[in-house]
Amino acid sequence: MRRIWRATVCGAAAAILALTTTGCGAAEEDGPPASSAAGSPPGEGKGFGRAAAQADIDAATSAAGLPASGRPEPLTSSTPAVATEKDRLKARAAACSAHWMAAGLELGEGGDPRAKFDATVAALGERGWRVTREPREEQLGKEGTMVSLTLKKSGWSLMGRHTAGALDMVSFQATEDACMNEFTEADWELMLSADE
Repeated sequence: MRRIWRATVCGAAAAILALTTTGCGAAEEDGPPASSAAGSPPGEGKGFGRAAAQADIDAATSAAGLPASGRPEPLTSSTPAVATEKDRLKARAAACSAHWMAAGLELGEGGDPRAKFDATVAALGERGWRVTREPREEQLGKEGTMVSLTLKKSGWSLMGRHTAGALDMVSFQATEDACMNEFTEADWELMLSADE
């Protein structure tokens, strides 16, 4: 049951965090993750935190020849736009997430986007991320494909995706497992609810 709920949470996290430009990976099957260090901000537990995960993603994508992400900074609890409980929950989720994404023609400059995706995964491996779900390729419509995989490091899950078709898109989204596990089902329902 925990695995099913975790898969649902991760899918929900991907949807919610896409709104705040972040994402979610898959949980390990060897039990619950360790909690963040007491008194540490979300995503900044002992040793490896949000900044380190973001640095790994940025270094790996750069080494593979991918362009800068151009992502906006996520909302934080001190952002003026954070006014409602839903906003506070989204900001809390964003605080324990790191991400990179690019789409369009710039991905093809200087080489094949899929080769750059694979090179990024290799570079992440050199930085200590280990593949926990092998690449899976799916057909999208008549002419498109999507390959995705999951990696783990120091209590963090990272999902990488390359979508090819009318538009190429590559993304890498990492979340701290313990931080994401602190959200209740009610929290996720509120974050996913339509704005009124």
